[in-house]
Amino acid sequence: MMIHQLAPPLLLDGDCRQVSCLFDGTLLQPDTADQLGLALPVTLDKAVQKRKAEFLAGRYCARAALAQLDGSLAVNIGIGANREPLWPPGFVGSITHTHGYASAIVARQAQVRALGLDSESWIDAQKVASVSPQILSPRDNHTGQMHLFDSPSHYLTLVFSAKESLFKCLFPLVNRFFDFQAAIITPLPGDSPSRGRFRFELIKDLSTEFCAGYSGFGNYTLDTRCAHTAIVLRERRED
Repeated sequence: MMIHQLAPPLLLDGDCRQVSCLFDGTLLQPDTADQLGLALPVTLDKAVQKRKAEFLAGRYCARAALAQLDGSLAVNIGIGANREPLWPPGFVGSITHTHGYASAIVARQAQVRALGLDSESWIDAQKVASVSPQILSPRDNHTGQMHLFDSPSHYLTLVFSAKESLFKCLFPLVNRFFDFQAAIITPLPGDSPSRGRFRFELIKDLSTEFCAGYSGFGNYTLDTRCAHTAIVLRERRED
């Protein structure tokens, strides 16, 4: 399987490390995992080639990102009961992949409490109307934010990705699933049309700490392929 490492698309906190790559899953061979020094979990034994390639590309990025924090780490990042990555003790991270692109972000738990990373290929313009109700809550202010983007598709994809990053960030802390209706995303103007920040706010209670009204910020970058988003959660807030 061909893997070509890329410069990370996002501007992130200095305590985080991100590694990104392009990969060609059609070149996956039975010995690819061994060649990469990675392990496919038994749960993927019967998975289709595309799923195996995505897993290996994501773990390749995760291992490389961890090595930037600690060169002595040579671990395989396993997969949990809910398909979440199992990070080595003392580290947190997040992995994403879409259409031949994969990326991972990691940090030491002493500096960063939780991370969420997501990349989404652009939603087909003809599908915007049909998928919008699944992605946007009634309180997502799309009419007030659309001017920041080239098209409704770009806005919707950004919100989709930001909510995925939020889920990946908070799931390990709340230990429960929640859908796109649990939060609103407000994109903020950036220093360029392709880069900026967004604000998230929970509108449903997820736990005693992460309840309705809890808010924070994330970063986004838009390129010709994808919308990329990330949330870095640093500390537990005291009442």
